[in-house]
Amino acid sequence: MSIRKRARRRSARPSNGRLRRFRPGGKWKGRRASRSRAAPKAGTGRGLDASGVAQRAFTAGREAALQADEGADGGVIRLLNRSWNGWRSTERAASWTWSLYHEAADKFVAGFESVKGVRLGNPVLVPTTKTIGAVVTAMNEEKAIPVVLEQLERLPLDELVIVVNGSVDRTFWNARKPGKGVVVHYARPLGHDVGRAVGAKLIRSDIVLFMDGDFPIFADHLLPFIDAVETGTDVSLNDIMPYIDVFSSRDQVTIVKEMLNRALGRADLEANSMTAVPHALSRRALDTIGCASLIVPPKAQAMAIRSGLKVEAGPSIDVIAKNRVRDKNSGHDNPVGRMIIGDHLEAFELLMRENGARLHAADVIRDRQALGRASS
Repeated sequence: MSIRKRARRRSARPSNGRLRRFRPGGKWKGRRASRSRAAPKAGTGRGLDASGVAQRAFTAGREAALQADEGADGGVIRLLNRSWNGWRSTERAASWTWSLYHEAADKFVAGFESVKGVRLGNPVLVPTTKTIGAVVTAMNEEKAIPVVLEQLERLPLDELVIVVNGSVDRTFWNARKPGKGVVVHYARPLGHDVGRAVGAKLIRSDIVLFMDGDFPIFADHLLPFIDAVETGTDVSLNDIMPYIDVFSSRDQVTIVKEMLNRALGRADLEANSMTAVPHALSRRALDTIGCASLIVPPKAQAMAIRSGLKVEAGPSIDVIAKNRVRDKNSGHDNPVGRMIIGDHLEAFELLMRENGARLHAADVIRDRQALGRASS
């Protein structure tokens, strides 16, 4: 059984209908709305009065609005985020759960809006004062790209780069409509992952999110990736293991991903890889491994681990069921699968060049010189 078949059984691939069910402001209609928050954050939150935190956040938001400089550079959401982090530093925020974090952030925004008399479009405040950028790659995603960008606009991004390549529909024009990002257009297809490298080269933010333009991800769900880099992780991966079947039912791509991580001494990463989006990188990671390495994600991951960067599996977002099925990425032994396996072989070649053909599994049992010393 392939990983795709299992994913489709558990959760049907998003249809155009799912995109239509997505409301402006980051909310789903119906039952899906109950799952629109990030997974619980580390920390128990015990001993905290949640209602008291929410009330203080509302009051702090009102005070932030009264003190806000209307002419401040960077836009109102980034201004609001700076005020939020300033107030949050006076609270016991490190022990908050994500649930309490979101409740307090919503109240802070509500307090700000009540004074200003405006509606800010359901912004998502992030737990960092570092600069944040996002790179989105898209090819023939005219229906999905507006919703993808709508979610990113809820974040206090300092930079946004959309790399549109090889599109024959209105992806380019739809990417330009919001007018809040840099759109890089290539008439020809660049191939998988090249757009990530192009976007990374143009961005200078401290924290960089990498996403594809084929399906939207709630801005709330991107917070743990940002928080992971804020707190010291250099590469925060999407933990796809909850959506992968037992080993005997896995496909070749999943097996080779785990094999590479084990060869790198990181069995804890299992089959998690920079091949999957979303993921986030620190500025230190990008400067260390170089933007060009992102063209071959498994090799970039190997370089990051070998360089001593902190690579961790972060939150879990089901991109398997949501991944758009195309002729080249479906079925047994498909072209995209062969390309990803080749990418991992390239990463293995890098490791073998540095550590020898056996990597860390040295042969200490055989006497390989015995035949040369034997008499004829």
